Amino acid sequence: MEEKMTRREALRGLFFAGMGLAAGGPLLQSLGTPAAAATVPAAPWTEAPEGTKIDTRTWSKMGETLGLLGLGCMRLPTLGGGGGGGFGRRQPLDQEAVNAMVDYAIAHGVNYFDTAPAYGESEVVTGKALSRHPRASFKIATKISNMGGRATLEAGKQMFETSLKNLQVDYIDFLLLHNLQNMEGYNSRFRDNGLFKWLLEQKKKGRIRHIGFSFHGSNADLPGLVGLYDWDFVQIQLNYADWKEMSRGWGSGGGNETSSEYLYNYLVGKGIPVLVMEPVKGGALANVSEGVAAVLRERHPDLTPAANALTFVGSLPGVMVTLSGMSNMAQLKENVSLFTGFKPFDEKEHAFMLTVADLYKSKGQIPCTACAYCMPCPAGVDIPGNFKIFNSASDALTLSDTGRKDLADKQKAFLKLYNDQDKAIRADACVGCNACLPKCPQHISIPQHMTRIREIVAKL
Repeated sequence: MEEKMTRREALRGLFFAGMGLAAGGPLLQSLGTPAAAATVPAAPWTEAPEGTKIDTRTWSKMGETLGLLGLGCMRLPTLGGGGGGGFGRRQPLDQEAVNAMVDYAIAHGVNYFDTAPAYGESEVVTGKALSRHPRASFKIATKISNMGGRATLEAGKQMFETSLKNLQVDYIDFLLLHNLQNMEGYNSRFRDNGLFKWLLEQKKKGRIRHIGFSFHGSNADLPGLVGLYDWDFVQIQLNYADWKEMSRGWGSGGGNETSSEYLYNYLVGKGIPVLVMEPVKGGALANVSEGVAAVLRERHPDLTPAANALTFVGSLPGVMVTLSGMSNMAQLKENVSLFTGFKPFDEKEHAFMLTVADLYKSKGQIPCTACAYCMPCPAGVDIPGNFKIFNSASDALTLSDTGRKDLADKQKAFLKLYNDQDKAIRADACVGCNACLPKCPQHISIPQHMTRIREIVAKL
């Protein structure tokens, strides 16, 4: 950074400012914030005017013009309210609500829709919603999962044909090999059974327009996979919290380091468009602690925490589409507003967000994105639910007792949320079977965190 203050000093100042123990204004002004920013109140976002469309980028490699924002269809609204589905969850989706969201998205220039067979009803519901619009007005992205015991050629063929039927289309615009982590996984799921060869044949027939893969491995694993084929695009997890280092758990160790920065720079260096998943880290960066939110608000009073995270990603020139898993119309309208007349961060703002990332990580959050790949749990534990409850008060649960009333209030709120759950789905029900570990793309030590949550509950 241009300023004389070191990043560690800035983090310390931001931390205490966020905890309400020091004035934030002078510190943030030293980081380059306009002096007036400290007195400007948080401004709500305004809905994009009717008839306006989100910004686009054209990708000559594929001959495609795509909106900067894509609609991720893993967390669509459910009939019971809230975000639904997801890998391992089967909550009924609200078709009428999805129809309304798709209509609004297309009307405002969103033309990339991402789903997968593994997302419960998502393909069927998304297909019904999109079938009401001209085929040329949208691009469909779906995946070939064939994980576990289903990694056969016939299972892969059936999955692809079922996707076409569910989505009510005769070709897929963007097909992804789902959740690749390393060469071993690619060989067992796609090469040895001949499935990738068959998919390339479908591409020649025009049934697949572009082919890529979603990546969940380490920095060291990416180059080998990239070298297998002239991929049209690659999907990676990218957000400001993971830019320097993604939190790794049970699978971490020597040579297993991962960072959004490395993955992004490697792909851009190879001329491969980058498709971004988890720009808001499964909603975690939209629901940051009040300390982090206060720091963001003072710097960017016109942006919500989610908008800060999305702007960080959308500002990177190699990003093809920023996928956001939106669960309701309000989220969609806010995101559309952000990407209409999009205002990217410059280098100074990028550096500021990395300092905020340090502050965010100091709060002790479990890096769960609520993808629910770990579900269903054999013991019945709601893994993402327990982690969400913990993260809602992580700073109060991990800091030393300062005797502050606000921390005690957070602890009480955490206990209430935890105990309001059905006993059968609490962290207490975890038996440590480790069935969840190989399923987690974040490599979180899930049983270890469940034990930690139980111990905190017992202590409180």
